[in-house]
Amino acid sequence: MSPAGGFLVALVCLLVSLGAFASLPRAKDGAVPVAIVFPPWTDGAEAIAQSFAAGHRVLRSGRFNAIVVVAPTLNGQAPALPKGAWFSLVLAGLAGCLDIPGQTEASS
Repeated sequence: MSPAGGFLVALVCLLVSLGAFASLPRAKDGAVPVAIVFPPWTDGAEAIAQSFAAGHRVLRSGRFNAIVVVAPTLNGQAPALPKGAWFSLVLAGLAGCLDIPGQTEASS
């Protein structure tokens, strides 16, 4: 494959990845639980501490230590993304991709 062909393949892969990332469900307000995603090298305790510091109510860790699941807010206003976090996603519709296998949400 020529260098131009390799560049084209890399560009297409990048665009498809960005499209998939953009289609993930985002939290619009604080009315639903969300998963806050930190860089993979972030320690679980540090991710939880940063989430608490930003005003989130932490429920548990996610599938990986760098994912923190937080509760909906009482006033519907989502706190700011914690320092060092990459993004947050709504858990609904992800089919458990960010949850720990076998763990269920507590119902009230």
